[in-house]
Amino acid sequence: METNHSSPDDTNEENRTALTRRATLAGLATVGAAGLTTGIGAARGSDTREYTARIENTASLDEYPTAPNMPKSTGGAVWITPGAYAVYNGKNPVFTRRQAASSGLEAIAEAGRPGGTPENDSLVTELKNTESVVHAGAWTPADTVADPNDPLGSVPGAPPIAPGGAFEFDIEATRGQKLTFATMFVPSNDVFFAPGMGGIKLSNIRDTVSVTDEIALWDAGTEPNESPSSGSPNQAPRQGLEFGNPDKGPDENGVVRQLRPVDTVEDGYSYPDPSDVINVIITPQ
Repeated sequence: METNHSSPDDTNEENRTALTRRATLAGLATVGAAGLTTGIGAARGSDTREYTARIENTASLDEYPTAPNMPKSTGGAVWITPGAYAVYNGKNPVFTRRQAASSGLEAIAEAGRPGGTPENDSLVTELKNTESVVHAGAWTPADTVADPNDPLGSVPGAPPIAPGGAFEFDIEATRGQKLTFATMFVPSNDVFFAPGMGGIKLSNIRDTVSVTDEIALWDAGTEPNESPSSGSPNQAPRQGLEFGNPDKGPDENGVVRQLRPVDTVEDGYSYPDPSDVINVIITPQ
């Protein structure tokens, strides 16, 4: 049997190699732990968070007290309809300022119908087919949590909601994602509420907060405006309730422009500021 005789130099070299390996493994473990911690932190930072959006009608009961054909012309009040919403990244997918409204937005602005009309597409479907949109949906009569326009006092009530009414719906979003929506201003030909081009940045919201100062009143440019106090048969709600035609009225072939709080339309008609009609509240869950 051959005996292996190692020199002191060989032994020292082996010890140094072992120590180096242990130090290297310890270093890799430290780096790995740090990397894992960073990964967990990043994942937690991007976890999905739930929010409840509440849309309240805070308008007075006599915004248009001279409106004829009451109550089909809202009894002089402003109503807010069901709407479409989207959680998204990047650019607001509902509309672009000073560009033509989509077919789905026309259905909202003229008839308050997120699911579309006989002549116009569904805004919800359009949003779901938009690449930047993470999730899209609609709030509907089933999402009504208060409705003084409902004579039976039942909830959910029938759309749209009168002053004192409210819709609520839940959404989910991760860091950096935003919320946008569109809902019709009634009575009008094609006027709607929506956030501006920047949308509502959900990750900035830590507690229950009103984001109404980010909401504007817009003219879709799809149908010529008429005075909201006129009771025109081309306006909601009369066009649907009385004439059964949500698409009634001539085409304007215009573009989306802001009516309030900054008036770029100047049609000579009276419109309240959004903060006098709608209150949008976001509550993180």
